[in-house]
Amino acid sequence: MQKLKVIIAGGGPAGMMAAWQLAGEFDVHLFEKEKMPGQKFLVAGKGGLNLSKSLAATSMMQRYLPQGVMDSILQDFGPEDLRKWFENIGIETFTGSSGKIFPAKGTSPARVLRAILNSLQSRGVKVHLNTKLISFSREMQFGFESEGNRFEMSADFAVLALGGASWPVTGSDGKWTEMFLKNGVNTLKFQPSNCGVNILWPENIRNYHEGKPLKNIRISAGNLSGKGEVLITEYGLEGSALYAVIPAVRKLLSLHQSAFISLDFKPLIEEDVLTAKAEKLLPGTRNYAETFKLDVIQMALIKSYTSKETFQNPYSFTKAIKMLKIPVVSLRPIEEAISSVGGLPLDELNADWSLKTFSEIFIAGEMADWDAPTGGYLLQGCFSSGAYVADQIKKKSAFKRT
Repeated sequence: MQKLKVIIAGGGPAGMMAAWQLAGEFDVHLFEKEKMPGQKFLVAGKGGLNLSKSLAATSMMQRYLPQGVMDSILQDFGPEDLRKWFENIGIETFTGSSGKIFPAKGTSPARVLRAILNSLQSRGVKVHLNTKLISFSREMQFGFESEGNRFEMSADFAVLALGGASWPVTGSDGKWTEMFLKNGVNTLKFQPSNCGVNILWPENIRNYHEGKPLKNIRISAGNLSGKGEVLITEYGLEGSALYAVIPAVRKLLSLHQSAFISLDFKPLIEEDVLTAKAEKLLPGTRNYAETFKLDVIQMALIKSYTSKETFQNPYSFTKAIKMLKIPVVSLRPIEEAISSVGGLPLDELNADWSLKTFSEIFIAGEMADWDAPTGGYLLQGCFSSGAYVADQIKKKSAFKRT
């Protein structure tokens, strides 16, 4: 019996995983518009290839927005499934002290990518490089362009994993939205996520503290918070603790409301403990740095973003230690962002992540409008969505064969 054909457009983690899972049972064709698959995957791995987080799938689900978006996907293919898959293709992994999952020490991102591509080839996946998807139709005809030449290919199913719009230098430029609009599928404007923020620093902060880190702090915005380190830059702030609250900041900015982030310089100490220390200060003494163990940068920020009265009052000063509000002007450009939101609205998708108007075409990865922080959640979400849609195609193909 002739195998059903599946076209996969996009050679990132989602597309490669879908191809791997479908190989053997289907005639799989993977199309990548760049010279090699996994370009963004390699860039993401420069600072350490954080593949996932050592959490139960149910715990991991809570870190994705909107709530529930990844529930079925992670139940189908969670962090432990991903680790086993990597071991299956010859990549050992380990869990760091923070619970983050990485390739074994000495294993470069390039080696991980080679292992995936070698496994795809051994499983019979036909990889087409420098080949861009330019059209699709209800008749399941797909148009491609390669080195100035155009051609079409028909398929029984398709997985589109064309990526978001962050780091466009890697090929994720988000221009595929034009193709969807031509087919009557709504799209959303891409916006940055996991990115820095622009802050109008007072002159003393910009002149004396640019390039310095704020360590072991908690940042909050809305109902989100992140703990860790951020870096003071000329334009504002960068860092993983900040990235966790970007969805809340973005929402406030989109509503044209005043956007603030709150800094907690002592996240492990309750406010009442700090207040007790304040009560021991002798009248007229204000040795805050020594009393509360604050560094020069923290003192400068508190002084810059509180009133004279607040700064001089030990009790209000302790509140500022726990919740110093910093106004945010805007997010950094999407070209600098680690990930993006927007693209394909979730209400354009069925529960199996096929398009409502093209039920044999499935969506995977960052094309869809979901969000997650750094720390392994982004890559896990992409790999898992590729595995999930592959399973859905297997289920749906049973009806085509009967």
